[in-house]
Amino acid sequence: MGGCVVATADQLKRIENGELYPLLQASTDEELAPLVDYILNAATEMLSIEAIYKQHNPKHSWYADLIGNEIRSFGGNSIANLFRGGGPEYAEVVADVCSQIGVKVGEGEPVAELERKAITKIFSDAWERMDPKDREAFCEELRKAGHDGRSFSAAAPITVIMAQAGVRLTGFLMYRMAIIVANAVARQILGRGLTFAANATLSRTLGLFAGPIGWAVTGVWTAVDLAGPAYRVTIPCVLHVGYLRQKRLYEALAAEAVGGVR
Repeated sequence: MGGCVVATADQLKRIENGELYPLLQASTDEELAPLVDYILNAATEMLSIEAIYKQHNPKHSWYADLIGNEIRSFGGNSIANLFRGGGPEYAEVVADVCSQIGVKVGEGEPVAELERKAITKIFSDAWERMDPKDREAFCEELRKAGHDGRSFSAAAPITVIMAQAGVRLTGFLMYRMAIIVANAVARQILGRGLTFAANATLSRTLGLFAGPIGWAVTGVWTAVDLAGPAYRVTIPCVLHVGYLRQKRLYEALAAEAVGGVR
């Protein structure tokens, strides 16, 4: 069950709707590895005692549902629902994480949108700390991706740039931001970035943001240390799950675009 995983049409629809388990089931061993490591870093984790984990580790796709259960379980700890069977629903975990990092949560707001807000919040905090030259390098990448001569001001907040991106670039920009945030969080917490084949442009971009996002995450940890240790699992896990969701959606969008060209 490891290797390359292609989401089915039904899985993709459920992924778009913000569900957790179909997304994990449509992820590779390598993509799931950071989630497992975030969980194993906690003293109260239960994953490592599961028979299927002991038998198949590091083939994480064999026990994707258990990974989802653990994320929800830690969400129960952070929301003070210690006695709720299986932990709160993933939507509640995401909403709680957003509240902890300073993202306003609307009643009934879709899970995928909350994940996007969480990623954007971390990215935006880092953007404000970045050197103007590094901002300009990122804006240039967007211009090249758009292929339409669109202008982006490196002096503008990232939320303004997102609004200017339009339909054509929105998926690319959100996916790029998600990669950058997830990679920097993994580097800070696990001591290594994500495992994937990166081209020269992406590698350079990841390097530009590593420091600023690291500072932004440090600020988050200072706050959550006062709230409870479970947030050291739920926050990076929600950001990583958000990255995986954006990756699946962008891949589907890219495949659709290629199909349309044909």
